[in-house]
Amino acid sequence: MIVLSQGTNDFLVQMNHSANLPDIVPTFEQQYRQYLSMFDGVMKDEQALYLAKVKFNLIYHGKVQSTEYGGCLNRDQIEHLHEIYFSLGSKITLLYFKNEDLQTVNVKFQVVNKQENTTFHNILTLEDNKIVKVQTKEDYDEDM
Repeated sequence: MIVLSQGTNDFLVQMNHSANLPDIVPTFEQQYRQYLSMFDGVMKDEQALYLAKVKFNLIYHGKVQSTEYGGCLNRDQIEHLHEIYFSLGSKITLLYFKNEDLQTVNVKFQVVNKQENTTFHNILTLEDNKIVKVQTKEDYDEDM
């Protein structure tokens, strides 16, 4: 596997052995940014919601857990929360994204809709290039 760099866009390239052509595989950061960009403040039709679910499945591990909202959310609960955000026409703005190491990402984003205007600061733990753990920055700091 080779990493090609195009400014801020990094791609992983895998050789397609049957045709000897490279397959471009987006990085986690690209997948994450693409998913958040779907929360653009516009109500979604069924096709757009289906595409959002596909993107969700690309970035969230099957056994993901989250400490957001003061509890422990599982994958189904996280997905349901995101569905609510879509139904409210939420706009999510990524304010900060930093790879702390190969398995840890520090993110900060703002969610705005008719019910809330909230900023989240989370630490994402990755496994198999998918989010397996979401911790608020405060919870993460307490664990350290």
